[in-house]
Amino acid sequence: MNTNPDRVTLTLFYVGSFVVYYLVTMLITLFPNYGVLRNDGLLVPVLCLFEFAVIYPLYRFYCQRRSDLPLGELRIRQTLLFILALLALMAAQTQFLQPEGWLVEQAQQGRNSMLILLLTAVLLAPVFEEVLFRGFLLQGFLLWAPRSRFACMLLTSLLFAAMHTQYVHWETLVALTLFSLLLCYARLRSNSLALPIFLHTFNNLIALLPAWFFS
Repeated sequence: MNTNPDRVTLTLFYVGSFVVYYLVTMLITLFPNYGVLRNDGLLVPVLCLFEFAVIYPLYRFYCQRRSDLPLGELRIRQTLLFILALLALMAAQTQFLQPEGWLVEQAQQGRNSMLILLLTAVLLAPVFEEVLFRGFLLQGFLLWAPRSRFACMLLTSLLFAAMHTQYVHWETLVALTLFSLLLCYARLRSNSLALPIFLHTFNNLIALLPAWFFS
């Protein structure tokens, strides 16, 4: 069991990691070529590169000192069950999701820009977002409310949805919250980050691959 000083220290690390992540997203707007990156559809890929470069080393630093957030391994039966749950969620979302202007703009940038977005969103974003949200943040909430797992999952998911500021429709925010709840549950059931990272990667691939083909 964690002592109170341990919990405070860990919480400061978790919150500090989130603050660093948020500052990176804000500092990118100060880049001299910010407007060019946005017009060329490269803003999100560049942002993903910087966020990965900051969050992943923090995770490696953490893992050298603690073993409660392992990467772990995928278990076939468990992975298949969660894939089915994710596909069911994605199918249900098609009934109420509205087209997002950001995705439309990305598709209009051309195949090269869309390919760069696809690669960064599939290979990088799932890693640092799972480390941050289903790793650090969820773990931080659970430290203080271990018996309120659903509340911890919901708070994590609401923050996850809120940080995706490129989306404007409330339906998308609801979908992101539900998606995050599934990832939180996958993290807790598997007791590792490998499963939520895989599901996140699979989701992003399914979501963006059609836009790349038709760009």
